[in-house]
Amino acid sequence: MNRLSKRELKSFAAQMPKIELHVHLEGAIPMDTLFGLIRSSRMDSSVRDMADLEKKMTYRDFAHFIETWIWKNQFIHQESDFEKIGYDVLKDLHRQNVRYVEAFYSPGDFSKQGLSVKGITSSLIRAARRATKDFGIQSRLIIDLVRDDGPDVGMERLDEVTPFLGNGVVGIGLGGSEPEYPAGAWAGIYKEAKRRGFRLTAHAGEAAGPESVWAALNDLNVERIGHGVRAGEDPRLISYLSEKQIPLEMCITSNLKTGVVPDLKAHPIVDYFKRDLLVTVNSDDPTLFNTSITQEYVTLIDGLDFTLDDLKKLSLNAIKASFMETSEKEGFRSRFETEWKNCLSSYR
Repeated sequence: MNRLSKRELKSFAAQMPKIELHVHLEGAIPMDTLFGLIRSSRMDSSVRDMADLEKKMTYRDFAHFIETWIWKNQFIHQESDFEKIGYDVLKDLHRQNVRYVEAFYSPGDFSKQGLSVKGITSSLIRAARRATKDFGIQSRLIIDLVRDDGPDVGMERLDEVTPFLGNGVVGIGLGGSEPEYPAGAWAGIYKEAKRRGFRLTAHAGEAAGPESVWAALNDLNVERIGHGVRAGEDPRLISYLSEKQIPLEMCITSNLKTGVVPDLKAHPIVDYFKRDLLVTVNSDDPTLFNTSITQEYVTLIDGLDFTLDDLKKLSLNAIKASFMETSEKEGFRSRFETEWKNCLSSYR
């Protein structure tokens, strides 16, 4: 059954089992949940309805996106808000047949509101446990140390989150202003995090060029790269990523909305995929970019002619690239094979 029409493929994309490895919880808050937070805060009278909120989600460039990200965060006032946020995000992903999630969260963004890493993390872990109980979806957290806050603060946050390692938290990441804050300054933190048992990823090759990806690989010794869109500017880097099978957490709509790529046809995912790089497909900040993990697959089908076999390979790539233990990966592969066949049976 490799000859489904595009219409059938798009329908199949909604039904197929999925894994999400690059989603920011604060950027995935469902619109109605976010609107509720805004209204209850009474801090912004310009957002009178959902249409006003949707207008806020249009960006001139990456810097404007960051401004909007900061604007949104002001409406979260309590650590307990994160239990609702986490639960609602996972509920939305469950509706899209996502079986496993590794979600970034940035507790440091809320320190000005007096919210703690411990309190936010505890709330998100409670949300994850409830979602697993209610929907069966499994999830783990990756703390974003945020480049803009500097390595000293990053070390403090690593210490604060370490008690949760293996109990809801699996890794560390490094988002924020990539060109202004090169990865090398965090080398010591990443070395210590690895010693403690954290899994390692970092945003790179999104707002900066291939030198940023090299820094993440050589200075931070990351296991995965967030985005990596601009890696293609360096053929030697592409060869290295292919040879070492370093996973790339790619986010198509995000790159379009922030202007990292000018249009869909210019996105390197097709080239990377053909060169057998370990590409995964993710939604990044789905609420802020008016997308979803399902829509990302639909975009690949509609705009870049990805086939049924391609979709399956991307799904298996996500399992391979995840920070699950080997035995868990084997279980998910077996489960995905069964679910894949069951989904396809309706098209016979």
